[in-house]
Amino acid sequence: MSVEEMSINGDEPLPEYIVKQGIFGAIDSSPSLGQIPIFDINFFSSTSLNSKQAKNELEKLRSALSSSGCFQAVGHGISSSFLDKVREAGTQFFALPVDEKQKYLEAAHVAGNDVKVTEKQVLDWCYRLTLLVFPEHKRSLNLWPESPNNFREVLDEYATKIKLMMGVLFKAMAKSLNLEENSFAHQLFGEQALMTARFNFYPRCSRADQVFGVKPHTDGSGVTVLLQDKEVEGLQVLVDGKWVRVPIVPHALVVNLGDQMQIMSNGIFKSAMHRVVTNTEKLRLSVAMFNLPAPETEIGPLVSLIHHETRPRLYKNVKNYGRINYKCYQRGEIALETVKMCTVKMSMSVQEMSIKGEEPPPQYIVKESKFGAIESSPELGQIPTIDVSLFSPSSIHTEEAEIELNKLRTALSSSGCIQAIGHGISSSFLDKVREAATQFFELPVEEKQKYSREIYGGREGYGEDVIVSEKQVLDWSNRLILHVFPEDHRRLDLWPENPNDFGEVVHEYATKVKFMMGVLFKAMAKSLNLEENSFSDKLLGERALMQARFNFYPRCSRSDQVLGVKPHTDRSGVTVLLQDKEVEGLQVLVDGKWVRVPIVPHAIVVNLGDQMQIMSNGVFKSPMHRVVTNPERMRLSVALFNEPDPETEICPVEKLIDETRPRVYKNVKNYGRINYECYQRGEIALETVKI
Repeated sequence: MSVEEMSINGDEPLPEYIVKQGIFGAIDSSPSLGQIPIFDINFFSSTSLNSKQAKNELEKLRSALSSSGCFQAVGHGISSSFLDKVREAGTQFFALPVDEKQKYLEAAHVAGNDVKVTEKQVLDWCYRLTLLVFPEHKRSLNLWPESPNNFREVLDEYATKIKLMMGVLFKAMAKSLNLEENSFAHQLFGEQALMTARFNFYPRCSRADQVFGVKPHTDGSGVTVLLQDKEVEGLQVLVDGKWVRVPIVPHALVVNLGDQMQIMSNGIFKSAMHRVVTNTEKLRLSVAMFNLPAPETEIGPLVSLIHHETRPRLYKNVKNYGRINYKCYQRGEIALETVKMCTVKMSMSVQEMSIKGEEPPPQYIVKESKFGAIESSPELGQIPTIDVSLFSPSSIHTEEAEIELNKLRTALSSSGCIQAIGHGISSSFLDKVREAATQFFELPVEEKQKYSREIYGGREGYGEDVIVSEKQVLDWSNRLILHVFPEDHRRLDLWPENPNDFGEVVHEYATKVKFMMGVLFKAMAKSLNLEENSFSDKLLGERALMQARFNFYPRCSRSDQVLGVKPHTDRSGVTVLLQDKEVEGLQVLVDGKWVRVPIVPHAIVVNLGDQMQIMSNGVFKSPMHRVVTNPERMRLSVALFNEPDPETEICPVEKLIDETRPRVYKNVKNYGRINYECYQRGEIALETVKI
């Protein structure tokens, strides 16, 4: 039975609506009225922003957003009569017969009750109409109600006015922190930024002491603007550990910050924890407008708000945070906790410990695992050598190529890796790549730190393992990670200027490897009797990603207990590895035993990643591999990882599914993220996407 039906019938709420005692306390029957600051937005307009009064208001704004994270906005330029019109449009929609409203529920789950995602979930006592309003070209107008007949016109006008007000507020927030005025607007207010409208209707509830209209949560937005009911209170905010009622202020709009503003302000501004209580006697309506960056936009703390000593970086860089927040909300978890930087810090870097001959701390010591201990002398692996030149268009139909294709299929179906020769990259140029990397890692620490990912956030840049949990076993290595394709994804501020030919060498090497990958993808498809573009269409399209990782492994006094890289499979479609010219280190798990990957002159190691195993429906294997350390010699390698754009959905190729080989893996997007999180937890990512 729906919330609406239970309310009309006067039925007791079902058990799934009953609130259990949680970390945010029970439902207080009479919390005090909150002293929510009121701000006149007029003072933040371009004509008034530099006045003395505006300066005072900005200081108050900063104070409010650094404590409760919300305020009441007046002087917003939207007339009271028009606000009533917005409320009336919402009221008239919710007053429609159930079967009329059901049209929008059936269309795309935009109208209705809570979406149930877990059995333990406590459901909200409300029903909603949720509509994407910006960007305009993403509006699904078939989901916008036609009754009342002015609904669409009213919503469009209201959203446009709110967007204008948000633009003024973003600049004021930035100015209150002495930032460039577009510091927040640049990411939260761009052309592709999202705005969602949510019309909320809260029916009467016979057990208002036990049921929430909306559970305690913080918003996944940058900023939320709420038009409250004109008469009936319901919104409550957590201030200093106590719930307070948000009063109804005539003509005012409630503005509360969301998690993405707390992230971008590096925790200076607060995302307000809030909830909605139910009412035994009165119905209630509200209209919320949520602003979020486009899902593919990466957000993180602004560099100017990070200070190593006084305000260290609090949050990781993150994409599509709205989705993270939604999932956590339904599970009753705090989403911001999942993107916090780990507070565990190593007192000394791997390189410093190596130079000083220090014993590795406990965080680096490998525990016995299902992948075995570190063997002192595993045998040399028989990794097949494949001549890639035989797969060129001029040679692919020869008898010699046919033999090589069979070797390729056998190798990739067993160990999942090969040594590639005939790749068209000269040995002298491979040496040039190694030399560029060596020269970078030889730079003074303070020079390398200019490219530190701790400053810029995310996984790109120079550094060691990102610590995501206290139980994590750390790798004994330094890395420089750079996005190389698509070219417009390159963060050139993170590309070293020393040695001076570094960027030029990396670009040329990546271009040559990309060409080789194209040849290999077609050969892999042909070896399975598939259309030649069966893999390359998704793994090597225009927006496909290629990442370069330069790895430096210092000497380690406890190579019997410490790994350069933990056992893992790659997230990629294909990984191409240029090994050190003299020092071994890479090992692959073959038939349950670790074997050493030999150094073959002029060869490049090619190993498959999980996304190729998924697309081949398990025919090809993504090899489990690791890197061991060396007590006497340092080692260097350069890996290039290929993977599809995060928005590209991958799945097993249809022709590789039949009765003898049923489908093994689900469809999946952004598998790279799944793999990375599992790697840090010591889990096998492929197991999580199996059918």
